Amino acid sequence: MFQTIYTKLQPFKFRLTVFGLLCGSSLLSVVLFRVRTILSGSDDYTFLVWNLFLAWIPLGMAYAASSFAKKRRYLFITMPLAVIPWLLFFPNSPYILTDLQHLSHLRPNIPVWFDMLLINWFAWTGILLGVFSLFLMQDIVRNAFGRIAGWLFVITVGLLSGLGIYIGRFLRWNSWDILFHPLERLRDFLYYATHPSLQSIIFISVFSSFFIFIYITLYAFGLLFQEQTHHVPQEIK
Repeated sequence: MFQTIYTKLQPFKFRLTVFGLLCGSSLLSVVLFRVRTILSGSDDYTFLVWNLFLAWIPLGMAYAASSFAKKRRYLFITMPLAVIPWLLFFPNSPYILTDLQHLSHLRPNIPVWFDMLLINWFAWTGILLGVFSLFLMQDIVRNAFGRIAGWLFVITVGLLSGLGIYIGRFLRWNSWDILFHPLERLRDFLYYATHPSLQSIIFISVFSSFFIFIYITLYAFGLLFQEQTHHVPQEIK
């Protein structure tokens, strides 16, 4: 029985390993938050836990989309239904990185290095959740439309995530605002799109480039690992 389960899971061992690491990182993030609440007697950073929860949503959607994509005859129906809600929630993953701005508000009862480590742990967990989620979606697009389409998808998502994070951090919109206030948000978006500020242009450009750089770097590390695996000397295997 266990041998059968192991054989079935073998093709997905790396994905399952990454998933397990992300679960462990999320758990440790929450533990660090809990330690902080005990030491300080306050719940200043409760929003980090909520933001981390939101960062998991696109990964769940990406897994669902990956499962539906195996049925290729329904691909052109299921993909738009999967990509649109995934794209709405995707910026929540790298968004946590902007929570580093809260370090400017010093708390006298907690050393700043602890808060720095706490926020960074949450932030990098969120970014890695986003990277893994985007990898799953890129894999779907690449299999359906080719490698170039897959990378165009990555660049487009990177730019849109920078836009989404700017909207969330500076305009204070939420992902579900599009569902509950679609016309109002569309009107506001058209106004800001036609009247961009220098701050919005710089932030979206820099943050999008930063996230795309992180994604390509981690993707390259994965290819490097594959390359080394395929070139292991025969006597070592």
